[in-house]
Amino acid sequence: MAEQKKKTAEGANKDVPAPAVKRTGPIRFFQEVRRETSKVTWPTIRETWLTTAMVFIMVGMTMVFFFGVDWALAMGERFLIGAAG
Repeated sequence: MAEQKKKTAEGANKDVPAPAVKRTGPIRFFQEVRRETSKVTWPTIRETWLTTAMVFIMVGMTMVFFFGVDWALAMGERFLIGAAG
Protein backbone atom coordinates (compact mmCIF):
# COMPACT_ATOMS: atom_id res chain seq x y z
CA MET A 1 0.00 0.00 0.00
CA ALA A 2 1.21 3.49 -0.73
CA GLU A 3 2.15 5.62 2.23
CA GLN A 4 -0.73 7.91 3.15
CA LYS A 5 -0.02 11.58 3.76
CA LYS A 6 -2.16 14.56 4.64
CA LYS A 7 -1.53 18.26 4.22
CA THR A 8 -1.32 20.51 7.23
CA ALA A 9 -3.18 23.80 7.48
CA GLU A 10 -0.01 25.83 8.14
CA GLY A 11 2.01 24.77 5.17
CA ALA A 12 0.79 23.18 1.99
CA ASN A 13 4.33 21.97 1.27
CA LYS A 14 4.68 19.95 4.50
CA ASP A 15 3.49 16.36 4.29
CA VAL A 16 2.58 14.62 7.54
CA PRO A 17 2.02 10.85 7.56
CA ALA A 18 -1.53 9.83 8.43
CA PRO A 19 -1.98 7.69 11.53
CA ALA A 20 -1.87 3.96 10.88
CA VAL A 21 -5.26 2.23 10.88
CA LYS A 22 -5.34 -1.11 12.67
CA ARG A 23 -7.20 -3.69 10.62
CA THR A 24 -9.42 -6.22 12.33
CA GLY A 25 -10.91 -9.50 11.20
CA PRO A 26 -14.47 -10.05 9.99
CA ILE A 27 -15.63 -11.58 13.30
CA ARG A 28 -14.53 -8.52 15.26
CA PHE A 29 -16.07 -6.26 12.62
CA PHE A 30 -19.49 -7.90 12.90
CA GLN A 31 -19.28 -7.83 16.71
CA GLU A 32 -18.72 -4.08 16.56
CA VAL A 33 -21.55 -3.66 14.04
CA ARG A 34 -23.91 -5.56 16.34
CA ARG A 35 -22.81 -3.46 19.33
CA GLU A 36 -23.39 -0.21 17.42
CA THR A 37 -26.81 -1.26 16.11
CA SER A 38 -27.90 -2.04 19.66
CA LYS A 39 -27.24 1.63 20.52
CA VAL A 40 -29.62 2.87 17.82
CA THR A 41 -33.04 4.13 18.88
CA TRP A 42 -35.28 2.36 16.39
CA PRO A 43 -38.65 3.89 15.46
CA THR A 44 -41.87 2.23 16.55
CA ILE A 45 -44.37 0.81 14.06
CA ARG A 46 -46.61 3.83 14.67
CA GLU A 47 -43.78 6.28 13.95
CA THR A 48 -42.87 4.37 10.79
CA TRP A 49 -46.46 4.42 9.49
CA LEU A 50 -46.87 8.10 10.37
CA THR A 51 -43.64 9.04 8.60
CA THR A 52 -44.59 6.96 5.55
CA ALA A 53 -48.02 8.60 5.39
CA MET A 54 -46.44 12.07 5.62
CA VAL A 55 -44.04 11.22 2.79
CA PHE A 56 -46.92 10.10 0.55
CA ILE A 57 -48.91 13.25 1.42
CA MET A 58 -45.95 15.50 0.61
CA VAL A 59 -45.31 13.62 -2.65
CA GLY A 60 -48.97 14.10 -3.59
CA MET A 61 -48.83 17.82 -2.80
CA THR A 62 -45.63 18.20 -4.81
CA MET A 63 -47.23 16.33 -7.71
CA VAL A 64 -50.24 18.66 -7.71
CA PHE A 65 -48.01 21.73 -7.48
CA PHE A 66 -45.82 20.73 -10.42
CA PHE A 67 -48.86 19.68 -12.45
CA GLY A 68 -50.26 23.20 -11.92
CA VAL A 69 -46.98 24.87 -12.84
CA ASP A 70 -46.63 22.70 -15.95
CA TRP A 71 -50.23 23.38 -16.98
CA ALA A 72 -49.79 27.17 -16.49
CA LEU A 73 -46.57 27.20 -18.51
CA ALA A 74 -48.20 25.14 -21.28
CA MET A 75 -51.18 27.55 -21.41
CA GLY A 76 -48.77 30.51 -21.49
CA GLU A 77 -46.86 28.97 -24.36
CA ARG A 78 -50.07 28.28 -26.29
CA PHE A 79 -51.18 31.87 -25.69
CA LEU A 80 -47.85 33.25 -26.92
CA ILE A 81 -47.83 31.23 -30.14
CA GLY A 82 -51.53 31.80 -30.78
CA ALA A 83 -52.65 28.20 -30.55
CA ALA A 84 -55.10 28.79 -27.68
CA GLY A 85 -57.94 28.06 -30.05
